[in-house]
Amino acid sequence: MDVASVAREMVDRAAAAGQSVIRADADTPIAELRAAVRRVARAEGISVRTGMIDDVLAVVRTDAPLWEAPTSEMRRALAAPDEPGIVA
Repeated sequence: MDVASVAREMVDRAAAAGQSVIRADADTPIAELRAAVRRVARAEGISVRTGMIDDVLAVVRTDAPLWEAPTSEMRRALAAPDEPGIVA
């Protein structure tokens, strides 16, 4: 995994859609990826929160409408593809 490229993709998607997710597996460098996401977001002036939901890393803009959404909508928005390593 190219951590820098994935971090950039996640931040770009979160900037556009409010959130992005990626399913992790044993080979995913979660701590490194989260740190890279925060660096990219900070450099772009985008405030985000990162968090793990089971095996899914979520990146959500702090001003995203998702925070006001019903739980069912949040779950849908934070659903990741079944295959690890795909940003959605």
